[in-house]
Amino acid sequence: MEILDLYDDNGKKLNEIITRGEKTENGKNIMLSVIFIKNKEEYLIQKTSKEKGSKYSSTGGHVIHGEDGFTTIKRELNEELGINPKEDDIKFVTTFKYPSKNCIFNVYKLEIDNLNLDTIKLQESEVESICYLNKEKIEKIIEEGNFLESHAYIFKNYIIN
Repeated sequence: MEILDLYDDNGKKLNEIITRGEKTENGKNIMLSVIFIKNKEEYLIQKTSKEKGSKYSSTGGHVIHGEDGFTTIKRELNEELGINPKEDDIKFVTTFKYPSKNCIFNVYKLEIDNLNLDTIKLQESEVESICYLNKEKIEKIIEEGNFLESHAYIFKNYIIN
């Protein structure tokens, strides 16, 4: 059971917590962190496990109670992919309120040209497979409805804009 902090619509932490999966009321948001990893002209994309919906996405997860967005993204990179990049290589992009859900997202990017897919250790309960895809292939997957909705929104509005 994960405990999450709640945030207002501007990303300011409220003095309230919630159990993951509980509904939140308007004006109270959970927070997530997402990172897009770029290798030259391609992005490292993962296909989520069957238990998580078998959709394509980037790496990310919930900011748990007591964490900040940056700590979360480092944890998620390690848990989902088994990688620990240098902190200076992880670049903050933005924090925003998702338009149709009670969620605040922290967006990061990591440009790394020497990440060998054979060295990545997938968290099988979350990630079925990974691959590098260019912008056009990702856009096609998004159009087909096979990309996680929130990650597609982030990709189109904050990563390739």
